[in-house]
Amino acid sequence: MRYDDDKDPGTAALAAVAGLARSVEALTRDVAAMKTGLQQTASKTAVARLNDTVASLGNTVASFEDLLTRLAAKPNSRGNAAGSSDAEPVSWLRLPEDDESAVQAVLSELLPWMESTYLRYATGAESLPPCWLWHPEIVEELLWLMDAWTGAYHGPEPSNKLVGDWHDRQRPGVARRIGEYAPSCDVLKHRDPAGQPAVVVPLAADADEFVTWWTTNRDANGPAPTAEQIKAGRPRGGLTAVPDTAGGQR
Repeated sequence: MRYDDDKDPGTAALAAVAGLARSVEALTRDVAAMKTGLQQTASKTAVARLNDTVASLGNTVASFEDLLTRLAAKPNSRGNAAGSSDAEPVSWLRLPEDDESAVQAVLSELLPWMESTYLRYATGAESLPPCWLWHPEIVEELLWLMDAWTGAYHGPEPSNKLVGDWHDRQRPGVARRIGEYAPSCDVLKHRDPAGQPAVVVPLAADADEFVTWWTTNRDANGPAPTAEQIKAGRPRGGLTAVPDTAGGQR
């Protein structure tokens, strides 16, 4: 079946069936008009058989049309779309900042799934810190894991292979990474003043000199770190090995 790239295949199929139904109606009228002529050259049995065939075809088309209409009207929830090959994955990190309803919709689905499924596994419960909602990377991991579970069990093509992959690889991988993201973290460690930047890209303000180096002289060493860069790097250990005095060895 052919359809435009920007048109939903279900809508295109419904339109095609509607066109077929119109063709069947026209065929029915033609058969009715031909009856008189056929009666003169064919038996009544042959005419009746042809009439029954057209009527059966019309009923079949009507059944398909009714089915496609009901499928097109069925709500396409995020859960139903999770396992679809053409559905866009939902990212917690890329949700609209000004759309509170979108964020609420994601959590209203994720929280019950965590309670009913993810936290039933000991490794999941052990690695999840109580402050997990403060960690966007953890929410992101749980969200895609939930979508993978939904696709494996309730997607358009659920299978034991997908379920096995979820159990054997995906769920253990997420549990392990969550433990690595926030080891020994708890709620009290998130008492930083609200409104402060949560993520700062190191050296972002000094990127211009690195652009110049990489475009003009990348075969040589990069710019020497300044005192300010050394000081900024010490809290997270980025440049702790560089002495404060100039000319130190790295």
